[in-house]
Parts: sequence; structure tokens; C-alpha cells
Amino acid sequence: GFRLAVPWIFAALLMAALSGCAGFREVRTFASLSASAASHEAITRDYIGALDRRKQYQPEKFHGDLDVLKMRRKAQQASLDVLQQTVADYMQGLGNLASGETRTFDRSLGDLSANLNKATLLDSNEKQAVGALSTLFARAATTVYRQHEMKQLIREGNPPLQEVIRATRKITKNGIIADLQGESALIRRYYDNFMFAPGNPAEPVAMTLAKEAEAEALGRVDDRIRSALSYDAVLDRIAAGHQYLYDNRNEIGSDALDRQLRPYIDALRAAYRDLLDVSR
Repeated sequence: GFRLAVPWIFAALLMAALSGCAGFREVRTFASLSASAASHEAITRDYIGALDRRKQYQPEKFHGDLDVLKMRRKAQQASLDVLQQTVADYMQGLGNLASGETRTFDRSLGDLSANLNKATLLDSNEKQAVGALSTLFARAATTVYRQHEMKQLIREGNPPLQEVIRATRKITKNGIIADLQGESALIRRYYDNFMFAPGNPAEPVAMTLAKEAEAEALGRVDDRIRSALSYDAVLDRIAAGHQYLYDNRNEIGSDALDRQLRPYIDALRAAYRDLLDVSR
């Protein structure tokens, strides 16, 4: 009789295990999507390339200053790169735990320290958050999956993750978006000087072509602004989703968390789709 009952006991235990792990699938989905969305490098490359575009709209005597500023921005790029990579790495570690995988962590913390030294835009608190999050990722990437490990990672990782995302959004809004808005104003001034300069002869064809060129240039900058705003929205959705996991970490593995995390995943997926669409 016991032997006959064993298959049913095993099946019941298996069903209980599967139902208890329902939330891990959504955590894995959220982590994977966040890792991909956070590491959007096009926004950084454009921040540097913007200075070459400005040479079209400024006199040659300012080109040397723009070259100097470009070199400075290349140095600043390290700040955004390390922030993006840290969020992506952490989310990869969280995803590995959720999927029960063990990965070898081959990025040395010494390399991280060198990169942080280059990250001139980050203050000491932001650098400390990057270091804390990277250390947690290194642990998560080499730990065999256990439910309590995931809860511990989320509990310890949320404060530095939120700080890293805030720092990334600050650079995006105060640096990249503000710079693009300045580029837009520069384009308008350039074409205004051309079209409305005193003594300019009335040339309808030239004026029409100038207006078309201005509209095209402003349209390209507007697309870049929308891309940066979309990236900021992606970061906001990642922060909100992880905050939900942190607030409900004791429910990880339950059907309730599985259901309630889906709207956060849907919001992140929609924001990431908008980012990809506007960045094409």
C-alpha cells in the first residue's frame, strides 16, 4: 500500500514545489528585461557625437573648444558606462538566481575600482553604491539558487540599486537631455541669423530651403530628446519593479507575487519598446 501511495505523494510534492516557485518565472523575466534595457549604449555615444554636429552651427573659431569638450565628455562617458553596466550585471545575477543557474563571475573587482576612478561625474555616495551592488552581483553570480539567497540579494541590493539608477537618471536628464535642448536652441539661432540677418536680400527659394533644413535638423534633435526621455522612463520602470520586489520579498515564490509583478513587467516592456522604436 505504501508503494502504491509513493507516486501520489511524489506528485503532490512536485505540484507543491511548482506552485511555490510560480513567482520565480516573473522575477526571471523582469531581471532579463531590465538587464537588456539598462545597457542602452546608443545614448552615451550620441552624447559625444553631438559635439561634432555642433560644428555645423558654430563659427570655426569655436571648433577647438568643442574638441576639448569632446575629450572631456569621453572621460565622462566612463561614469554612465559604469552605471549602466552595474545595473545590467546586478539584474543578470538576479536572473541567474531566479533560473537556478550558476555562472562564473570573471570581472574582477579590481577592474571595477579602475573604472570607478575614471567615473568623474559620480560622487562618493554614488561610487559606494556601485561598489556595493557589484559585490552583491559577484556573490549572486556564483551562488547556487536558493530562495533565501534571492530574498537576501533583493533586500541588500535595493538601496544601492535605487542610488545607481538615480545617478544614471541625473546624468540623463541634467546632462544629456539638457545638452540636446541646448543643441536645439543653437540650431534655431543659426538659421535665424541666416534668414533674418539685416540686409539679406529676399530670396524665396533660399528661405524655403533654409526652413526645410532647419526643420530636419530640429526633428533629428527632437528624436534624440525623445530617445533620452524614453531611456529615463525605462530606468524609472526598473526602479519601480525592483522596489516592488523589495517591498514584497517575503512573498517571492508565491502565486500572488507572480500575478502582481506582471504589470511592472508590462510597463517596463512597453517603455523598452518605445525606446527601441524612437532610437531607430
